[in-house]
Amino acid sequence: MSTSSNPIESSGVRRPSWDPTKVFKGHTTGVHSVAYFPDGRRIASAADNDKTVIIWDVKSGRQDGQPLQHDFNVVEIAISPSGRRIASGMRQGGVVVWDAVTREVVYEIKCGARRLAYSPCGRWITTARMVGWEEVQLWDADTGRPGREPLKCHDDAMCVAFSPDGSQIASGFVDGYFQVFDIATGKSVVGSIKGHADVVWSVVYSPDGRLLVTASADKSIRVWDSNTGVEVGKPMLGHGMGDAMCISISADGRRIASGGQDKTVRVWDLETRLQVGDSFGAHCWVRSVAFSPDDRYVVGGENDGAVWLWDSESLANHVIPDYRYHPDYICAYHTTHPIHPPTEAGPHQVAQRIVFNGLLPPRSSRRCAATARHSASAGRKAECRR
Repeated sequence: MSTSSNPIESSGVRRPSWDPTKVFKGHTTGVHSVAYFPDGRRIASAADNDKTVIIWDVKSGRQDGQPLQHDFNVVEIAISPSGRRIASGMRQGGVVVWDAVTREVVYEIKCGARRLAYSPCGRWITTARMVGWEEVQLWDADTGRPGREPLKCHDDAMCVAFSPDGSQIASGFVDGYFQVFDIATGKSVVGSIKGHADVVWSVVYSPDGRLLVTASADKSIRVWDSNTGVEVGKPMLGHGMGDAMCISISADGRRIASGGQDKTVRVWDLETRLQVGDSFGAHCWVRSVAFSPDDRYVVGGENDGAVWLWDSESLANHVIPDYRYHPDYICAYHTTHPIHPPTEAGPHQVAQRIVFNGLLPPRSSRRCAATARHSASAGRKAECRR
């Protein structure tokens, strides 16, 4: 029997990767949003209840200046394409736009913003309003004035994203639908599409603009044609014990990073839809992820206040086989405990090891999985009410 401690076994299965490259600690409550500056040298993070945005020096791991203090809970941040401004969205207090050099407030927008994004050209900021508004608003990024009439949505918008050419805005809704708008006309390019069975937490465009990727409380990550709304290929289903809460796509368009309530960050091959290597383990829910501009690192914000940085190159060329449809397995499952290197194992033992890497559990785990799904559902409803 082999007793090798190498994380890559003859079966091609890897043990979970638990050690981040860096951990940034400064927030006292859950981190809801993380973003890289365009030069890749700094990261910004926003924490909900401690009402701060912290800017981090990636190389040293230290805070770059004093935290940006807010009057209300901060739930989202976006960095302008030039890197000279930071927009932060608060639950009740609106949007604050900061000068990234002087750290002074440039202006404020008086509207609650659940999600926000800068257009690729830096001309616009778009916001998804809080519960009850059912609209997406466009603002002039220089002045903070409304850029046009609000875009009327199918339901409460939970996420927004600009297309790479800046001509469209995609938004996901609380009831599992998504929609794509033409900015010039305000009309739907893709009407309301029932993409998921539950809340759409996150949406991103591929760098060429042809594809949309959505992450949902139904635990799936799905890919869509951005012009037709037709699903492309099979879904990615690794976040089994909780919502898939956030996604980011690499600059080369080849990989997707996702974070979820199952306390993992995962990297996926966009073409094959397979998970690349093992999952990155975290201590709490991961609410936000982002690739570095050079695609080497993935940063994630945790619900315990930590910001973790992982080296995505460590996953290169290690693709996990797709065991989701093995007859002995019924739903996705994840444990936070690392497993030991396997010994000589047959197909059943290989599938059993995949269980601990975030895929499918044995039938005996039904009760545990059902309990976890109930807990995740209760937490999700509370989040939507907030």
